[in-house]
Amino acid sequence: MQQPEGTNAPAQDGTEDGTHDDARAIRALWAEMARGWAAGDAALFAASFAEDCDFTTVRGDKPLGRTGIAAGHDALFRGPYAGTVLDARVVAVRFLRPDLATVEAESTVTAPDGQPLTTTHALAVVERTAEGHWSISAFHNMIPAPRPAQQDPVPKESTAVEPTAARPRLRHLAIVARDPEKLAEFYSSVFAMELFHRDPDGSCFLSDGYLSLALIKHQLDGETPVGFNHFGFHIEDTAATTEALVAAGTPKPAERFTNRPFAEYRAMDPEGNWFDLSEHGFGGPRPPSDSTGS
Repeated sequence: MQQPEGTNAPAQDGTEDGTHDDARAIRALWAEMARGWAAGDAALFAASFAEDCDFTTVRGDKPLGRTGIAAGHDALFRGPYAGTVLDARVVAVRFLRPDLATVEAESTVTAPDGQPLTTTHALAVVERTAEGHWSISAFHNMIPAPRPAQQDPVPKESTAVEPTAARPRLRHLAIVARDPEKLAEFYSSVFAMELFHRDPDGSCFLSDGYLSLALIKHQLDGETPVGFNHFGFHIEDTAATTEALVAAGTPKPAERFTNRPFAEYRAMDPEGNWFDLSEHGFGGPRPPSDSTGS
């Protein structure tokens, strides 16, 4: 069984200022978590946390203390993360007091075949108990958002005063699924996507903060095949996009008459592939670049 790496390495930013024994004991908490994960032992994994630990998952869920942490990870070890390994790396330890410290940590979950599945960053608060043992009293986990692409600087000699239109952004994919709920649970548990809408027919809509994923319920009496169905662009100007599509020789986009508020128009490329157009977006949490409402 692969052993976790880096759990006893010195802090990268030199913030450790407690005793060597205390720093080593704190790092051992993450090594213990990795051992529990590799063994599929949720109780061992949760042993590093205080009984009343304030724990926040990457999806924003808050299990109740050590018992809730153990129960949630037991479900993961029996389900999507069965047989996986956790590489837990303490990046920095900062002592606020001799008995209190903050910890920055990174963790990577690796599949049985060695393929990395997900990497998370966490900020934790650890405390030394009256008995002299360290435990994690607060833990906030997250999946870092991709950094936005760096824009080329505007040349100093440029005298352009008219802003250019924002580039259309691919923000939506749709899959026709036999069991949207089961598929939504898969994407939520493995890729930490957030379920933000559910249709009465069972269709589910998820987001990773950048791209929305529609899992459309397959109708047994329908002709639509299971699998990839369409994609969608978040645009700034419907009229300008429509003009460009017509000029390219494709049909004029058709207004969508649907009770779903996630797209206003349906268009088609030269080979007959469908895609949606939306000025207001496709629902779910907005990416940082869209936070101003663009």
